[in-house]
Amino acid sequence: MKKEGLIAGVFVVAALLLFSIGLFLIGDSHQAFTHHITFYTEMFNVNGLAPGVKVRVAGYVSGQIENIGIPHRPSDKFRIKFQVDAKLRKLIRDDSVVTVETDGVVGDKFLLVHDGTDQSQEASIGATLSGKEPIEISAVIAKVSTVIDQASGVIVDVRGKLNVALDTATRTINNADGLITLARSGNGPVGVLLNDKQTAAQLKQTVANAEQASAHLNQVSIQAGQIVTDAQSRQFPAKVDATIAGAQHAVRQLDQASQQVNTTLNGALGPDRSGEDAAENIRESLSNVNLMTGNMADDTEALKHEFFFRGFFKKRGFYSLQELTPTQYRANSYFQRASNHRLWLDGAEAFTTNSKGSEILSTTGERQIDRFIGSEKNVIMDEPMVIEGYSEQSVAADQITISTSRSLLAAQYLEKHFRLKSQDIGVISLMATPPPSSARASWDGACIVLLARGK
Repeated sequence: MKKEGLIAGVFVVAALLLFSIGLFLIGDSHQAFTHHITFYTEMFNVNGLAPGVKVRVAGYVSGQIENIGIPHRPSDKFRIKFQVDAKLRKLIRDDSVVTVETDGVVGDKFLLVHDGTDQSQEASIGATLSGKEPIEISAVIAKVSTVIDQASGVIVDVRGKLNVALDTATRTINNADGLITLARSGNGPVGVLLNDKQTAAQLKQTVANAEQASAHLNQVSIQAGQIVTDAQSRQFPAKVDATIAGAQHAVRQLDQASQQVNTTLNGALGPDRSGEDAAENIRESLSNVNLMTGNMADDTEALKHEFFFRGFFKKRGFYSLQELTPTQYRANSYFQRASNHRLWLDGAEAFTTNSKGSEILSTTGERQIDRFIGSEKNVIMDEPMVIEGYSEQSVAADQITISTSRSLLAAQYLEKHFRLKSQDIGVISLMATPPPSSARASWDGACIVLLARGK
């Protein structure tokens, strides 16, 4: 009996020891035993950041993002609250800048706090550090394209003006040479005109007019010279040459990359040691993946109905927000909790019709959603939501179409305006009848339901 008790005691002590070691390792990886201090930064575009994302100071992993405050209007910025290891405080100065970086090319996002200068003072705890907006590659390409288009337009304009000036000068010189030749010979129409006094007077007036035209031509030539000088001072030819050279270099690089890709593909798609080509191997691999995926789906579906896992899946909003039917939605208690926050959008106020006759979200509806999201800003990034669509049309087909459209309009506005993830937003058409827990007999419009997960 004593021996059995001793063995049981050894097992208990060993289990407690392993539990303590595991708890220490997990806590150490999450820096749970490290003293942290809090700072803030503000940005217009969080670029995929979320609470829990790592924070690095001068490249050293030192904490994580604690919270992201949602702006009240488009002109405001996201306010990011983050923690860093207190021992790195000396590197964070008043002139430190916070940026959004990526591990590698397509890695995870993280917040990088650049170390400040020695001349600046240490940033106080709770200070708001300057945030630098992430650079979008598409915006850089658009600016480069705009500069090239402007340069091309200036060159075409200068070329056109020079051509007009040269043509005018050529025609004037040719006409003057013809008149001088005829006058010297005394023959032809010119000789007759010189012998007639009245005609000679008219000719003098014509010559005066020609001199005035010549003066205008000289002025045009001066302006053309100024245009050419201005183009040269702005170094447009050099910039165009540099742009063309850069484009040619890019084409050469693309050609080299294409050759490398072809070489790689030829090696990858060639037969293996068994004589099987890549297509056969890929087909076999995809067949195995499909079989494995089907088995996993069957196993997961079975787990959903097991006693020990049923509650786990139920707490996550049934099994999938996209798989919900109206009957399941009305019957599931998770979606009908009194703790779920609701915003009822009246169809006559929150929706309107555009010039094409299609129903859209009105300005009033957008403002109602903005106020609702602003009041729930502390939990909106962490909690899923469902958009219920309603319509009181007399025809059932119209009810389905309009109620579905209204729920999609509200969901699209939330995704685009507040950058919420589509997988956290479910849409469902409930015709004209709300769930029993709403205490409403019917409704026409939509309802945003913020689900209180785990409450």
